[in-house]
Amino acid sequence: MKKTLLFAMAVLALAACSKESPVKEENAIDASKIVFNIDVQNADATKGVKAAWENGDDVYVFFEDNTTQYVKMTFDGTSWTYTDKDGGTTFSGLTLAASGKKLSAVFMPDFVCSAAPAYETTKWTFGSVNGYFQRAESVDYTVTTTSDVTTLSATISLTAPAGISQVYIPSSEYSAPASGNEHVLTATHIIPFTFSGVVPGGDASYSTAKKGFPLTAHSGTIGSDTGYYFWGILEGAGTYDFDFQLVERNVEKGYAISSQSKSVKDKTVGANFAAQLTGLTDNGKFVSLGYAGGPLWATGNLDKTNNRIVSPLEAGEYFMYGYTTPYNSSDTKYTGEENPLSTDHDAAYQANTAWRIPTLDQFESLRSSSNTSSMWYSGWTSIETVKGGRLITSKANGISLFLAAAGRYFSGSLNLAGTNGMYWSSTTYYSNIAYTLLLSSDGFETDNSDRNFGSTIRPVKN
Repeated sequence: MKKTLLFAMAVLALAACSKESPVKEENAIDASKIVFNIDVQNADATKGVKAAWENGDDVYVFFEDNTTQYVKMTFDGTSWTYTDKDGGTTFSGLTLAASGKKLSAVFMPDFVCSAAPAYETTKWTFGSVNGYFQRAESVDYTVTTTSDVTTLSATISLTAPAGISQVYIPSSEYSAPASGNEHVLTATHIIPFTFSGVVPGGDASYSTAKKGFPLTAHSGTIGSDTGYYFWGILEGAGTYDFDFQLVERNVEKGYAISSQSKSVKDKTVGANFAAQLTGLTDNGKFVSLGYAGGPLWATGNLDKTNNRIVSPLEAGEYFMYGYTTPYNSSDTKYTGEENPLSTDHDAAYQANTAWRIPTLDQFESLRSSSNTSSMWYSGWTSIETVKGGRLITSKANGISLFLAAAGRYFSGSLNLAGTNGMYWSSTTYYSNIAYTLLLSSDGFETDNSDRNFGSTIRPVKN
């Protein structure tokens, strides 16, 4: 797509990222005496990236040797107008060389822009931007003056980073997260990125995170599509099976609340990738941690009485090993040796036939030394009213679980709440003992425990 645009600009109130009032200074460049004669090329022409200018689009232009002023160009659906960084037309501090200097330009959707451009050390930055952008770098421009009219001429070819990819969820398919929470999307083969800034007149830069880590949600409209957008960099070209997981998580601490998922099989992709996700499967309060062969993990503990998974910040109910009803000190010890625990004695299965108590191997995948490449463990963590616990974050996709130190019952009394946690596995040791996951401020390990203890259960879905 190519447009030759002649800018004989009128004043436009600044929208989107900056709302300061203009300040008129003597001898400043007057907008009425500048004409931009710019050939604007948009090299991206496939769905999933910006293919046409729309009402409200902004292009920021930065000039070499100018660190206090830029030009913001805004499309009104027909033509472009421009303003200075303060929202006015005086352009105080902007100097334009007659020749030999460069300009650079950046475009991003207004709902992606997190702050007005600010010059920091060596470049203009836009705050933390991890959404779609296009840029033109080290562009030659010329300035000519006839009578009292100054004309700036240049050709700006805007392109997105190689492999930029978009995942779009229509608003009709999407429920906003609860207060204090956010949505992120994990996607195999797509790499999150953050726009780092642009050197005046020079290069724009961005940094990538780890493949499969969460992509940030952006709510907005592109063309006729209104919904939620996630952008990243495709890891390469080829035929892939994509696995997507939309995760609701706590903003402050990052622990997961719930998820939805969808797979896209045998998708052949080239320079970029675009997907519209509809019909996501609701996983409830279970999330994938992204490692091969891993189950979906519950985000909280079991409440068998109500057949539910509680908040990550609640203890849930306590159970003797092999019992499907909550702890009662008068119950006798279950001595069955089936391995894993039979469904008749699995409290998670009895609450929901899709759930199970984790096996010892599944707990080992979270914490053993042979799997340190799979998880990060926080130090001892206190969250809100919870005195202690451990935050476990997957190295495969960056999703976190919180395991509260809910203590355990013994001889009818709750002990060690806030300092220790004990979670039953479904793996027996022998008739009096079963394996557990233990956590405290001093350690995080699997061990074996007397079946008389009343302990919490963190279910999985296989």
